[in-house]
Amino acid sequence: MLIYILRHGTTEWNSLHKIQGRTDILLDDLGREMARQTGERLKERGIRFDKVYSSPLKRAYETAVLAACVENPEEDIITDKRLRELSFGRQEGQKVEGMMYDVSVPFRYFKSAPDKYDELTIHDSDTESLTTLCERAADFLTEKVERAVDFDGVAAEETAERTILISGHGALNKALLMHIRGNAPMPDFWGDGLQPNCGIDIVRYDETSGKYEILKSNKTYYDENLKNRITQLL
Repeated sequence: MLIYILRHGTTEWNSLHKIQGRTDILLDDLGREMARQTGERLKERGIRFDKVYSSPLKRAYETAVLAACVENPEEDIITDKRLRELSFGRQEGQKVEGMMYDVSVPFRYFKSAPDKYDELTIHDSDTESLTTLCERAADFLTEKVERAVDFDGVAAEETAERTILISGHGALNKALLMHIRGNAPMPDFWGDGLQPNCGIDIVRYDETSGKYEILKSNKTYYDENLKNRITQLL
């Protein structure tokens, strides 16, 4: 089975350097264009998705609609709340630059020391920990990929040829990859870095061995000129 793990396109809050988390922000025009171009390029390469899963948050859902080129989203896209972004609680809506130096919030460790961020948030009722994020991401993959519950009645050799799309978020996608990489230590949470907006990691899952293989990381399919317009937050 091939798994395409896609991060959503850009939003207005990206350009304003604001942390989104569970706050439900729409794609902006740039985000829609990069998602649309991603869908066109995937289609040109003959890539079709047998199943499309998405976070229920609007920015990820609309990205899934455009990138998977679906005609009937309500029928063709399966939303799952386990794919929602990390909840930043009281940190949401604040600007990244300010929080980097604010000792009253855990965010200062979010990118540089994810293990420290996790320690500060694991007992915080307002803010979701990375440990909890990784647990729900692993639960999703175990159910939907490793047990392939949505492919009931399909022969194993046919399931192996299936291609699925998962449309998620920056931290959520890294949590999926933590499980795929065999539950790496928390300091290694970011792996090879945050995916760019509409960036894709391509992963193969072997049903026989139960092992994952990362084939490509942080791949983009849209025009280079769009990349130059993206605001890099972290």
